[in-house]
Parts: sequence; C-alpha cells; structure tokens
Amino acid sequence: MDADTLGVIVSLIGAAFVARQTYEHFIRNRAFAYIERFNHKDFMELRITIEQWISENSNPSSLSTLLKSKKTEDISMSVKIRTYLNLFQELAVAFEKGMVDKHIFYRNFDYLIVSNWERFADFIYTVRALTGDFTIYKRFELMAMEVKAAKKTNSVTGKIYVFGYGSLMLEESIHKTLQRQANQYPLFDATLNGYVRGWDIVIDIFSDTLQRPIKALFLNVRKSTERSVDGMIFSVTFEELNHLKEREVNYDCIEVTPHVSSSILQSSDVVVTFIGQSEHLLENCNERCYVMQRYLNVLEKIEPLHSRQYQLMKESASFEAVVLDGTYSFPSHG
Repeated sequence: MDADTLGVIVSLIGAAFVARQTYEHFIRNRAFAYIERFNHKDFMELRITIEQWISENSNPSSLSTLLKSKKTEDISMSVKIRTYLNLFQELAVAFEKGMVDKHIFYRNFDYLIVSNWERFADFIYTVRALTGDFTIYKRFELMAMEVKAAKKTNSVTGKIYVFGYGSLMLEESIHKTLQRQANQYPLFDATLNGYVRGWDIVIDIFSDTLQRPIKALFLNVRKSTERSVDGMIFSVTFEELNHLKEREVNYDCIEVTPHVSSSILQSSDVVVTFIGQSEHLLENCNERCYVMQRYLNVLEKIEPLHSRQYQLMKESASFEAVVLDGTYSFPSHG
C-alpha cells in the first residue's frame, strides 16, 4: 500500500470519527434541550393548569366530554391539552428519527411519557374518532409503547419482592391470585422498618350472613417512626404484581426497598408492599365495622407454617370490633 492510499484511508477514518462525535454531540444536546423545555416555566404552568383541571374532573369520561363541549372554557382547556400533547408528539418524532440520545432519554423521560400516554389515551382516542384521523398522536403512542417495554426490561435488574404482613404470608392465599402452575411461593422472613401494623383499613363487602353490604376491617401498615413490622417477602413478576394490585382493594402499592431488611435481598432487588388508602382508614369511617371470622381463619392458617411470624402478627395488632361469621364477597371493580 503506497503512502497516498494510506493517507486517504486515514483521512476517511478521521472523517468518520469526527462525524460520529458530531452526531453524538448533536443528539445529546437535543436531549438536554428537551429536558430544558419540559422544565421551562411556560410548560410547568401549562402542566399545573391541566393537573388542576384533571383533579377537579376525576371521572374517566371527563376528557372525552371536554372534547365534545361547546363551552368557551372547555374549548380553551381542550386547546391547552393538545398544546401539551404536541410536545410529546414532537419528542416522539425526534425519538423515532434517532435525534435524541436514548440513554439520556430513558433516564429522564420514561415515567413522564408512559404516565401521560396512559392519562390522555382516552382523550386521544376520542380525537381520532371525532376527526376520523387515526394517525393523530400515533408517534406518541408508539414511543410510549417502546418506552414502556424498555422500562419493563431494564427498570429492575434484580428481583421484585412483595412484603406481606397478613394474608400475603400464606402460600394458599397468594396462590388464589397468582395461580402458578407449580404452586410454589417461597417466603422469606423480612422486617419493614418505620411502619406499624394495625386493623385500620375499611373495605366494603357483602355479608352473606346479614344479606347486606357492610364495612369490614382488614390488616394494614402505616408509617410510624421507631416502629417496625415483621412479615415475609416473596418474589413476583411484573404481571403477577399487577394481579396483586387488582386484588388489594383500597390499598396502594408502594416501593419500600430502603425500609426492608432481609437476609435474602440483594442490592439490585426491589421490595413493594400494600398500604391502605387514607380515605379508607378507620379514623375516617363513622359506620359500624366488623372483622370477618373467615379472614381470621385465613390468618390462622399461617401459624403451623410460619409460627414465629404468626405470633408477631397477633402481638402487634389488635381490634375492637364484632367478629362476624359467614362468607363474604368484595364488590366488583370495572
């Protein structure tokens, strides 16, 4: 190879390197530019206005109704929502064309994209139906789907554990919801620090004994400094966790990883638990509440399997309510 040919090759390699560096610099800058736009005062004010409207119009059909309204204030709000969504559509185009750094993108926008798509999906579907244009915000939809899939794959490098402090310490009870073919649910001792267990979450049920709807008490955990709850953890998949969320009526699923200690946990693992929603706490209920004997029977099944955890559960929580025999059912949701 002569010197001229070698010189050309070196020049081409150098040009390719410079082009690559220039491109990476460009997509990083574009990603940071979008971060600045999402944090800009005008966008934040728009977001606050929309959040306030949604909080005052919590009915799922409110967004669809808004689109069909002829009222001036409703038209104005509809325009604000579309302006808000337009930025996500613009971001989606940049995402699709490779014009933003995906590493920065996923770290900064994943929750914002997925949560806003899920919040405004019905609104967008209604816009499409009313206009007959089913491509409206399609790139936003595709971006949300891709980000959601990537989030499922990458968000947890370790295992997901659920901290159980009542019926979720019983394999039989867990199996009724998760229905694993192998029917195996390894449980491990764990402690939830900074919380206290109590009989203070109220759930509407139908009593077959009384043949009417009643309010019943179930176990719950609440934040309490210097206290702790002994329970058990078991691993789940994303899909299984969603099934448990559907089961746990009047509870929110929250992450408690920093507050849980267990010999089984690794640094990459995540722990969640179910905490009663504040509006359903006993202190906010003025009606008579019962404790169902059938629920107590379920808890008693824990004793021969995990006697220590059962005793700790009994010692840490008590109730003042009438115990009612008979079967019961929860109201259907959706």
